[in-house]
Order: sequence, then structure tokens, then C-alpha cells
Amino acid sequence: MTVYRLGGRKARITLSDSEVRSFFGEYASLRAVTGEVKMTLALILEESLPDYGDSAGDLIVEVRAKENSGCVITVTSAGKTRKCPKSAVIFDFDSSEAMIKGILRLYSRKRAGIKSRLYKKPDGYRLVLFCPEKTDFFFMNEFCAVSGGGEAQAEYTDEHLKLLAAPDAVGKIGAAFFKATN
Repeated sequence: MTVYRLGGRKARITLSDSEVRSFFGEYASLRAVTGEVKMTLALILEESLPDYGDSAGDLIVEVRAKENSGCVITVTSAGKTRKCPKSAVIFDFDSSEAMIKGILRLYSRKRAGIKSRLYKKPDGYRLVLFCPEKTDFFFMNEFCAVSGGGEAQAEYTDEHLKLLAAPDAVGKIGAAFFKATN
């Protein structure tokens, strides 16, 4: 195994034919990209690039292999690209009245300033709240359906529903309606 620094946050690792067979078995398994292959790649990266730890952010890894010729693994740091906190909570409202009451409840509980997005669904509204820590939103059950969501559901929502307010939907809408109701 040979490791080359290509400048910046880019590196290239070359493996000989015998190393590829030793680490991955067959060349076909590299094309299959199974969990075992991913784990082996992670171990190779961890061993050969110790400074590409958690502080590097996301990594772009490209593997090029040719039967009986070994392989070349190119690693590039994508930087800290994940901007969303790990925990997304999804609130689905049936009506605009329920949505406003629910957002006012969140606003009164000092949830303004937390990253949140409001979307229009065909049958109501969806609020995605990104929480830096695990929080229980049992008090919202009166107004909407609450789900743990997660990043995948939040990204799906972002791609398929119409965005109405962001990046602090709770703060914007809460402030507007809080003044109107008081």
C-alpha cells in the first residue's frame, strides 16, 4: 500500500493486486460495495490517513480497480458539509389554524431561533424542527401528529413539498401571530 499526498485535503492510496485480493477477496466484491467492503475501506482509510479523522468532515472516496492490476483509492475532504443537526422532528398539521396554534405553543416555549422550516402539503402543513438535543414534544399532540423524522425524512420533505418559511419558521410565524393575539 502506498499513500500519496496530492495537496490540500486530497490523497491517493494505491493497492497492488495481491493487496486487493488480500483485503477484498475478488475484484467483483469491490463493484458490489457491500457493508464488508465499506468497512474494509474505512479501516484502510483510518490506517493510512490518520489525520482524516472526525475533524475532516465528509469524505469523497473514489475507488478505481482493474482486474489483476490493483486499485487506486482517491480521497478528498468535502469539508464540514452537514449543516443540519442530527435530530429532526416532523410536525404534520391538518389545518392552518392548528399549525398557527402549534407554532405559537413552540414559540412560547422558547423554540424560536432553532432551525425550522415550514412546508405546504396537499392536505395541510409540515413543520420540520432541527433540534441539537433530544427533546420530547408531547405537548404538541394537541395540534398535530409528531414523528421522530430524522434527516432522511427532512430531506425528502425539502425535495417534495413547497417551502413557505425558513430558516427560523417558528420565530417568524410565532412573532407575527404572537403580537396579533396579545
